[in-house]
Amino acid sequence: MIRKMTAVGIDMTLDQIRDTMIALAKQGSTSAHQIGTLWNYVVDRKLAEIAGYKSAQEYFSKYVKAFSQSTLTVYGTVARNFTEAICTQYGMGNLRELLRYAEVTNATLSEDPGSMSIDVPQEDGKTVTKPFSECSVDELERATRAKRAPAPARVPVADQARLLFFADSLDRNFEGVADVRFSSRSKSGKTLISLQDVPMTEVERLIRALQDGMNAEPTLSAEQQHTSA
Repeated sequence: MIRKMTAVGIDMTLDQIRDTMIALAKQGSTSAHQIGTLWNYVVDRKLAEIAGYKSAQEYFSKYVKAFSQSTLTVYGTVARNFTEAICTQYGMGNLRELLRYAEVTNATLSEDPGSMSIDVPQEDGKTVTKPFSECSVDELERATRAKRAPAPARVPVADQARLLFFADSLDRNFEGVADVRFSSRSKSGKTLISLQDVPMTEVERLIRALQDGMNAEPTLSAEQQHTSA
């Protein structure tokens, strides 16, 4: 379970937030938590939509070019879960990967997650348990991948191919827009898929991504079939 934090109370206009974020960009990574908090404030209060824009993404992509959408999403996600001091200590990238690891393992995060045990796969196939504070981003990514449940072996080959196309299409369409979760499982001989964290404002994008996945040719290479078996 991922701990949620109460948003910082601020009272600023959309343009004031824009100017503040541009100024914070010059301060480097030390301002990441503040930027994430401002981003969350705009998204939560729908300030961009109230100002006549389609979304916060549209507004910031036009007026705050110092940050990519993926960066703002990461900053916002981490800022919701950790204090500014913790973000400065461990870094936004490491903490974002920690959140993914906690989600997969259903772990509860403490205020300071530095001592949290992470099972890191090694090149020789063994697993080494390390505290979060000693893990690199790459190690955290490998640990999360290892904890994810593999696709059911009895999923038909055609379905395996379709799942790959769906996953690829969702990654491409939502890159830098939203951290959409896609998973699949087999039940009673049927392949079931699940989608999580799709913003209401991006339903059209979701439909387009799924349609792209359906239009792809459902075949697997010999190497992919061997890997999926």
